Amino acid sequence: MDQRERGSGTGEITIVVKAVRSARLQVRPDGTLRVVVPPSFDVEGFLQRNAAWIDMRRLEFDRMAAEGRGREGMLLLHGRFFHAVPDARFEIDETAATVAFPSLPALKRRLSGMLKEEVLSRLDAYPELAGRRQGRIAVKMQKTRWGSCSISGNINVNLRVIALPETLREYVVIHEAAHLREQNHSMRFWNLVGEHYADYRTAEAELRRYWVILERNRVWRAMQDAGRSGPD
Repeated sequence: MDQRERGSGTGEITIVVKAVRSARLQVRPDGTLRVVVPPSFDVEGFLQRNAAWIDMRRLEFDRMAAEGRGREGMLLLHGRFFHAVPDARFEIDETAATVAFPSLPALKRRLSGMLKEEVLSRLDAYPELAGRRQGRIAVKMQKTRWGSCSISGNINVNLRVIALPETLREYVVIHEAAHLREQNHSMRFWNLVGEHYADYRTAEAELRRYWVILERNRVWRAMQDAGRSGPD
């Protein structure tokens, strides 16, 4: 497999050359492109033929990211944008809208601890979903999902969840807790979720919007690149 990145009139492109039958094209939330193609494939022609679709997807992502435009260098936390302030100690100042921290790894550790405590508290509020939980709760920096639940009952929650407003943080916990009873996304699963969070369709749409905002946020991207968060 050959992978390379380059810039062009269509923006930054990651080209992956591998033994596939047909080309695949992805517009990422930050507007960059990922193309998977077989060897000796006409990438430029492929991009030109799909130019209208690429523009449409980028415009869609731009609309979803509107709330974060101009605030990409601020820390999104609990649905609010805070100024990130280097300091020897960790402190959240709600009035001044600042978050002070000594380093990105230290920030990740503190936010991970806060989120894990919140998730445990929220699970206790839904004993009919999580009352028989036997697995562990872990906070991780997951690249593609807000959370996951294993067959053995282990729940992983993306650290990015702490960036969300309270109602969406609650929804993520309900969603993953429902997987303790229904492992797939069947109608029974969604009915179970709906019993505890009626407007889950709106929540799912909002999660997609916030994901795009976070993908374009420099503080959260830097935390993603800073390695794994501290111990669970």
